[in-house]
Amino acid sequence: MKISIISISAIAMLMMYSCGNNKTQQLEKVEISIEKDTYKPGEKDALIVLKAYADKDLETLKSYAGFAHSNALDEDYFTTNSGVSSFREKIATWNGSFDKIRYKKEEINFQVVYNMVAVFYENPENEQLAAIGLRTLDSA
Repeated sequence: MKISIISISAIAMLMMYSCGNNKTQQLEKVEISIEKDTYKPGEKDALIVLKAYADKDLETLKSYAGFAHSNALDEDYFTTNSGVSSFREKIATWNGSFDKIRYKKEEINFQVVYNMVAVFYENPENEQLAAIGLRTLDSA
């Protein structure tokens, strides 16, 4: 049983590294416009988070992250995590609008939680999607 768990986790790690293509190119600052006349609920916050990833703005990311995740955000976050560099590459090729936005309302421990997932990257060749997900406890 132990061997199968180790081999499954080794395969999962291999897949994670292969998805990022291990590219170490420097990304230029991405111009993301946050000025629009109207926004769908959560859309402006999603734009701000994507811009923070593109600009390596840890303070903004920490302000949007939950407690556990904000503690993991340090100065090495962008260099040690291959998934983040792959995510930033997708942001760099982004056209500036969300392909799909999905909302879900659920109740957790007698508290209403609102979830939003905004897809900003879609590769039809390998059916790969990239999205930003946000969660809030209020309806705004």
